[in-house]
Amino acid sequence: MNSTIFFGLILNFILYFFAILPIIIISFNKKLYNKKDGLLFAFSFITILEIFISLGIHFFARSIFSLFSKTPGVVNYAVYASKIIFITGSLYAIKFLVPFFLYNNKNSFLTHKKTTILFSSKIVVNLVLAILGFVLFSIKGSLYSIPLCDLIYYIIYIILFIKVK
Repeated sequence: MNSTIFFGLILNFILYFFAILPIIIISFNKKLYNKKDGLLFAFSFITILEIFISLGIHFFARSIFSLFSKTPGVVNYAVYASKIIFITGSLYAIKFLVPFFLYNNKNSFLTHKKTTILFSSKIVVNLVLAILGFVLFSIKGSLYSIPLCDLIYYIIYIILFIKVK
C-alpha cells in the first residue's frame, strides 16, 4: 500500500468519525435504552440525519477532502474510497444504537458478556473479510469488506433487537 492510498484512507476515517459523532453523543443517554419506543425514535431521527450526512459526503466528497489535502492523488483516492465505505452510511444508527441497547437494556436476553463478544466479533469478521478481499481483489476488495461486514451485522442486530421484549 503506497502513501497515497494510506492518506486517502486516513482522510476517510477522519470523515467517518465526524459522520458518527451525532450517534456517539446520543448513545450516552441511558434513558434511551429503557424502552424500545425511545430507541426507535432516536433511531429514526439519527437515520434521517445520517442520510443527509451520507448524501453530503457523496456529493461534496472532493470539496471535503480538499480541505485536508492538496495532493490530487490523495484526494482522488479518498473520494473513490468514500463512495465505497459510505455505501451503508445511512444505517450507522443500527451499527451503534442496537448493540448499546442490547448491552444496557434490562429485558435483553443477552448478557453483557455475550453482547461484548458479539460486538467484538464484528472486528474479527471485518478483518477476515478485508484480508480475503485483498487477496482476491486487491485494495478494492478490502474496501468493499467494510460495507459487506456492516450489512451482515445489520441483519444480526435487527434479529436480536426484535427478540428483545
